[in-house]
Amino acid sequence: MKKMILAGGSGYLGRLLIQHFRHEYDIFVLTRSGKSGNGFTPILWDAKTIDSWAEKLENADVLINLTGENINTSFTESNKKKILNSRIESTDILGKAVMQLVNPPKIWLNASAIAVYEESESLARDEYDTTFGNDFLAVVSRKWEETFNQFHRNTMLKAVFRISMILGDTPGSAYKTLKTLVRLGGGGKAGSGKQMVSWMGEQDFVNAIEFIIENSLEGEFNFCNPKALSNKEFMQELRKKMGVPIGIPTPEFLLKIGAGIIGTAPDLVLRSQNVIPKRLIENGFVFEQTQISDI
Repeated sequence: MKKMILAGGSGYLGRLLIQHFRHEYDIFVLTRSGKSGNGFTPILWDAKTIDSWAEKLENADVLINLTGENINTSFTESNKKKILNSRIESTDILGKAVMQLVNPPKIWLNASAIAVYEESESLARDEYDTTFGNDFLAVVSRKWEETFNQFHRNTMLKAVFRISMILGDTPGSAYKTLKTLVRLGGGGKAGSGKQMVSWMGEQDFVNAIEFIIENSLEGEFNFCNPKALSNKEFMQELRKKMGVPIGIPTPEFLLKIGAGIIGTAPDLVLRSQNVIPKRLIENGFVFEQTQISDI
């Protein structure tokens, strides 16, 4: 059986990948907790220093790095430091470990985010667009990729997958929160409603990872649907799927107050992310979940 290493694989996206690949791969999860689970073997690491965990990377078929503090929090200076450092340090130590191996993984896939791009409402950005943003989320994504790009082995392929909002019924998806919001009547537009929302279904997420591996692809890939929706359209589609005709809109000032109360960042809702997955499409990937009704 083939061998897969998941760094940070105990989170939401890691669980999706374990469920999808567990019958095809022996899966080892690099985790700070050391907790075991169905479909994988845990390997203890601190995501900062090379230790015995690095030996497990020898002869791996696939290495996937998802490590990073959750961005669904308030952007205090302390939290911003944790968000950035958790991504940089873990990617850096993985790279240093890979450089020491006799037989490195055949392919290393590293997470990033579509937030790397400058905000846009009218212009859809693809992987050939290097108009990167300067806000916190963009800087984190760019520095994360820069760290990943420092490491090269002739026998190892490398790919970056820039994640959008992943939607599905697995615990951890924003979909559960959104459905609750709609049921409670708050499923109207947020702010102006003009900001663009790029998203991807859970099945397409795992299929796209498999597609990159199976086709030995390299470079940057946007993980989102071919067509972004405005926030107003996105909420309308959610309400339609759930059979809720009306949603109360949330003005920007109320959204910011509410975000402060629950300890999250309003940027996660107000930031316009208009992105298309050009390189996935160019290489022949076929999406299964292109509308909210497909989730």
